[in-house]
Amino acid sequence: MKKLFLLLASVLTFHLIFAQTKDLPGCVTIRNELTTVNNSFDNIVDRFKSKEDKVSLVKTYFSEFSICDVKGKIKDYGKNVEFRFYFSETDYKGKRDDFRDFYKKILKKLKEEFSISHIYRSVKDESGKSCLFYEKDKDITTSKRNIKLVLSYKDPTDETQAYSVSLIFEYYPKR
Repeated sequence: MKKLFLLLASVLTFHLIFAQTKDLPGCVTIRNELTTVNNSFDNIVDRFKSKEDKVSLVKTYFSEFSICDVKGKIKDYGKNVEFRFYFSETDYKGKRDDFRDFYKKILKKLKEEFSISHIYRSVKDESGKSCLFYEKDKDITTSKRNIKLVLSYKDPTDETQAYSVSLIFEYYPKR
């Protein structure tokens, strides 16, 4: 019995340590998904209030919307609403180049979808890249709808940090 327990414990530990992660998503329908999210901003909190996470200090809602097979999480800070989609090395296979290419793929689709209504600015440094889209004829501080795309590189001195891509839609209803 003891040998069986040790065998099962070692097998389970091995599976937990070397658990397979999945490939970064192909994002075949991302353009339609971006349009759906963008068209839903005015009523997004009301739509998902019934799915509130009661544990969070900030009003947090789970949504049925997904981008590249990842469901978004809505955070209502009062003056603004944030709708976030997160892709991390902890969930997906890939190294720096893979996440960079994934970031570029999403950025290309964002440019295609939002170039009519938004202006974008990019910033790059050693820790990653980011791109911010804000409404035309407004500046960043007066735009009601902003979109952030952030690529974070792994910090060689911080083992807890992973490669990641975040897509964040921000809505400021009172601007």
